[in-house]
Amino acid sequence: MTTEALLTLKGVSKKYGNRDVLTDVSLTINKGDCLILRGGNGSGKSTMLRIVSGLIPINSGERLLKHSGLVIGYTPDRLSKLRMTSTEYLTHMGRISGIPKNNLKNRIRELHDFFSLEQNNTLKMSHFSKGMLQKTNLMQAMIKTPDVLVLDEPFSGLDKESTGHLLSSLKRIISQGTSIVAAVHDPLLAGQLESRTYWIRQGRVLMDSVDNSSDHSIAFFELEGSVDQETLDRLSGLFSDVTWKTFDNGYLLFTIMKKDYRDFLIEFIHNGGEINSLSRKELNE
Repeated sequence: MTTEALLTLKGVSKKYGNRDVLTDVSLTINKGDCLILRGGNGSGKSTMLRIVSGLIPINSGERLLKHSGLVIGYTPDRLSKLRMTSTEYLTHMGRISGIPKNNLKNRIRELHDFFSLEQNNTLKMSHFSKGMLQKTNLMQAMIKTPDVLVLDEPFSGLDKESTGHLLSSLKRIISQGTSIVAAVHDPLLAGQLESRTYWIRQGRVLMDSVDNSSDHSIAFFELEGSVDQETLDRLSGLFSDVTWKTFDNGYLLFTIMKKDYRDFLIEFIHNGGEINSLSRKELNE
């Protein structure tokens, strides 16, 4: 490992029962890196993040840290609406992390200021908006200033204003020297931050050949609809850059880059897909 390599995975594999989730994965996270993980549902993104965070064991390979005191902050894809204030919750998490009482109080105040979240002593998290919960989720991961911040679908369910604030916060976090590893569904984070994108396909991690940091305008489409599993598998094989997520009602939301738009629509409709809505979106740096 080089002096700048904070964390390295070498030939890592992970199984759940007889199912291979990740196979022979190698990845290096350097100081100040921003790495984006993309892939379809069930591709292994969340498993990869948990391995990076040290939350689950690996079946083979090596997970190497620069030093034993490396601090890794982890945010799950959602935070429960607890009957606690953000201060109470962060105090609890800080005590688990062993932060001294006086230092913890100051740190909690700093984090509320950093994320522009009011330190309300009566408002419970059970009444928080999605954006407020995501800020608290990030704060718990940063209660001890992390060397590496691991994010699982940080933009999921956020409105435009909350998304913009989160992007701004992540840029500031990176500028302070923290490395970020994030799994995302759509191209938003990769398009707005200077980053390297990796795809997880069939259990292997492949680096994207496209340099997202040079893009000034990203056009893509979002299609909400339904299709049978056989066609979904076919579309996944034909259009490797198209990603999707499943709603609770069973409908799918596809994110389609402009280059794939026409061919994807033809295949989708020809194979019996039903469209509920279709919209074009463009991101400008």
